[in-house]
Amino acid sequence: MDRLLDQRELAEYLGVSFETVRSWVKRGLVPITRLPGGRQVRFTPEQVAAIVAAGEQPAINGPMAAPRLRAVSLRKVSAA
Repeated sequence: MDRLLDQRELAEYLGVSFETVRSWVKRGLVPITRLPGGRQVRFTPEQVAAIVAAGEQPAINGPMAAPRLRAVSLRKVSAA
């Protein structure tokens, strides 16, 4: 993707509704670029990547899950 996307194109790219993207823009939840005149909103490829990255979450279960750390006791072990 080498060009700016408008709100409808971003919604289609992300698989969400236009109203969802519009709501994100109104609430300031996503980075935007305003065109001269200030009314039209566009998204650069870097902004789209940031939006996608903000939604990434690590796997909790399964083979892609990060190994869980074992709880370590902080009690002092006495030498026997």
